[in-house]
Amino acid sequence: VRLAIPRRTYTQSHVDYVGEVIANVAVRAETLSGYRIVEQAPWLRHFTARFEPISAQ
Repeated sequence: VRLAIPRRTYTQSHVDYVGEVIANVAVRAETLSGYRIVEQAPWLRHFTARFEPISAQ
């Protein structure tokens, strides 16, 4: 995963927080499920898509 961080926008505390969250997600990775796109726009779907959880099997 590559994080592109704009300069002069976020402080070091913002970057530290993101690091903590990524570490937390990594620890919990086995208990987290994914999401499936159920509705999307034809262009730039990542802005307006709707998701539903993928059930764990």
